[in-house]
Amino acid sequence: MIIEARNLSKKYKKVKSKRLFKKEYSESLAVKDVTLSIDKNEHIGLVGLNGSGKSTLIKMILGILQPSEGFVKTFGFDPIKYRQKNAMHIGIVFGQRSQLRWDLPPIDTLKLNKEIYQIPNRVFEKQLAKLTKLLNAESFLFQPVRTLSLGQRMKAEFITALIHDPDLIVLDEPTIGLDVVTKKSIVEFLKTLTKKTIIFTSHDLEEVESICSRVLILDKGALILNKKIKDLENLDIPTTIKFTSQESCHKILKNVVNVQKISEDSYEVKNLKKDEVKNVLSLITSEVNIQHIEVKRSKLEYLLKETAKKSGEL
Repeated sequence: MIIEARNLSKKYKKVKSKRLFKKEYSESLAVKDVTLSIDKNEHIGLVGLNGSGKSTLIKMILGILQPSEGFVKTFGFDPIKYRQKNAMHIGIVFGQRSQLRWDLPPIDTLKLNKEIYQIPNRVFEKQLAKLTKLLNAESFLFQPVRTLSLGQRMKAEFITALIHDPDLIVLDEPTIGLDVVTKKSIVEFLKTLTKKTIIFTSHDLEEVESICSRVLILDKGALILNKKIKDLENLDIPTTIKFTSQESCHKILKNVVNVQKISEDSYEVKNLKKDEVKNVLSLITSEVNIQHIEVKRSKLEYLLKETAKKSGEL
């Protein structure tokens, strides 16, 4: 077992009111009584809306934050006490925080990490060649980071995080802001890391499903769902179709079933079942000239609502 957490909680104090010589504080729970375990080589998706406690939980696993209650072990050790030792076996990519030096090329950061992690020359060269090939990064490793596109920079971040061949890889929303092509190439790369333990945090459940074998959903700090991805595949999630058209409102409302107008030239059809989507799409595209069309299935939102509903029934 790589990670074990029992009744893990994290409280933050915040100023409630200020007086002349005294401040009053209130406490908020960022993580509430979380119990979980992660085995070797598992790919875990840690999912939740913004503010759900994902980053706080990750920081306790890494030993950056001290739990308020409960305990966590990473590689069988207290992650705070053994933070430096554990760090030698962990690779981290933060989507909104860089470990690259802005005015230097990525290769310089990689050489620095080679010394920090005490990687032998032969091992370093072999790992560098492997990662750059998998991520198609040969063309930009010697360019200053400030000249790279976001997609190129994130690929360099991955190489930097994995150059010491870590056992545990923590990815905190690493694909945020990336274009579709780059995101797809990174997702495909992550699928090849079958002999690594991965924690992939996101608020995009669909993205997690393509990479991970199990999903953990946090809501307001609490772990509300812990399921294998295959158990979620057959859920009939309500689907919404949104489209824009310059054609007359009358024609659209007459020819498309259950359509609602949401702005001057925008329309939507909500709460479609899985077996209804194809027919409705066919009807819309055959009856109306479409400028833009979008199909949305918010599986995360659906699961949060259903879990809250079941909790209220207990």
